[in-house]
Amino acid sequence: MQKLLIILSIISLFVISCGNENKTNVDTKTKKLKEPIAKAKMEYAKWYKFRANISNTGYVNVDMPKTNPKEFLNFKTKDRITTSPSLFDDIVYFGSSDHNMYAVSIKESKLLWHFSTADEIRSNPTIVNGIVYFGSSDNNFYAVDAKTGELKWKFETGDIIMSSPNIEEGVVFVGSYDKYFYALDAKTGELKWKFETKDAIYTSPALGNENVYFGGFDGYLYALDKLNGEEKWSFKAGDAIASSPALANDKIYFGSDDHFMYALNRVNGNVIWKYESAQAINSSPSVDADRLYFGSYDYKFYCLDAKTGIMKWAFETDGPIHSSPALTNNIVYIGSDDFNLYAIDKVTGEEMWRNTVGDRVHTSPSICKGMIFFGSFDNSIHALK
Repeated sequence: MQKLLIILSIISLFVISCGNENKTNVDTKTKKLKEPIAKAKMEYAKWYKFRANISNTGYVNVDMPKTNPKEFLNFKTKDRITTSPSLFDDIVYFGSSDHNMYAVSIKESKLLWHFSTADEIRSNPTIVNGIVYFGSSDNNFYAVDAKTGELKWKFETGDIIMSSPNIEEGVVFVGSYDKYFYALDAKTGELKWKFETKDAIYTSPALGNENVYFGGFDGYLYALDKLNGEEKWSFKAGDAIASSPALANDKIYFGSDDHFMYALNRVNGNVIWKYESAQAINSSPSVDADRLYFGSYDYKFYCLDAKTGIMKWAFETDGPIHSSPALTNNIVYIGSDDFNLYAIDKVTGEEMWRNTVGDRVHTSPSICKGMIFFGSFDNSIHALK
């Protein structure tokens, strides 16, 4: 019996040792942690921020109903909806040009609170650890209590803030039109570091293991060290970058006003492929392991091979597309300035249904628990199921 216990102990130690060794995600040649390949987790189905997750893929690992849904929520503000909705704990959060950030109960379709700023809000809210983070065109970045709307802290920059924050390990990353990219303490709002670019920053950053990635109106896509803001590399596109980058498949994907969608090597910024549309690309890409989706001002919504950049299909709307897509396992959703939200088969590009509202669907849809949320310039936030 004693010999058997000793043998079992030796086997257990061997198994634990092997398991720990296999958990380490380290490149043995460089001894550096690898950047993650963005894979949607079920926790991301909450869509707690613009583009759903810290990698900005706009993808959630869910299957959506193919039937035409019905509207169950229509909450009207005093001006156009200028942010994409974020969802957490059965509450939808969104900003409006009426200067307010709103929290509305999804179950009761009831206003829980609104927080007023001195100008319009075009920065999409991010909800982390019970705090809603967002910027305003009054030049301030805000942190407010997610349940009560009470101000926790604010940080003033030198110009308007349209960039949407990304948050990891207690650090808020966000850009401003004052040409600076900021890293702030999530609890206190204290400045950790800032990085100066050559023009305004509109895009929302994507986060990897070591780097933060964002684009600017100066036409550069930047990769900075998350800890100290040191520039690792930068890539110059042919015009301004208003399309927020997505990190997936060891690549950085983003569009530019130069009409191109780019795929860069995440480590050195070298071009892997680029695809040209007929007009500017402000739409931020959604991407999974196989395909990439984005809209263009040329009225078309594109699906490309994520590895090669070869077009698989294009879907034409009746207006420019500024909206960024929401991607699921079977359906991709996109808004257009033609007043429609479209549901499109992700593989074939066939329209499954459309929902028409009273004005442009300029911002981006969000997905949660089989429901689709989106805002419109008709002053309303809409929800379908």
